[in-house]
Amino acid sequence: MAKIKYYSRKFLNKAEGLAAIECSISKLSFSAGIDASINITDCNRPVYLDFSVYNVKDLDSRLAKLDLLLTEISKVRDIISNNADSIREEIAKEEKERKVRRAKPALMQTVCDDEL
Repeated sequence: MAKIKYYSRKFLNKAEGLAAIECSISKLSFSAGIDASINITDCNRPVYLDFSVYNVKDLDSRLAKLDLLLTEISKVRDIISNNADSIREEIAKEEKERKVRRAKPALMQTVCDDEL
C-alpha cells in the first residue's frame, strides 16, 4: 500500500471564532487499513465523523457515506446559493422593520390605583 498520510485544519470563520474543520488520514500501524476522520467544530459543538477502514466492507461503506455527505452538502449549498438574493432581501427587510420597531417608543398603559 502506498504511504497514506494527510492532515488539514481550516478555520470556517474569516474574522473571529474557533469554528474549524479538521481532516486526518493515516495508515494503520498495527494492520492493513487507514484511520480517517473529519472533525467539525463551532464555538461549543463538535461533530466527529469516522471514516476508518479495516476491511473491504468498511471501504465500500465509508465511500458510500462520503458520497452521501457530499451530495447532501452540495444540495444545501445549491439551494442557498440559488436563493441568495431573496434570502438577502428578506433579511434586509426584517432588519429594517426591527429598527423601526425599536425607534418607536412603546406605549405603556397607565393604571390608577383606584382601578386596581
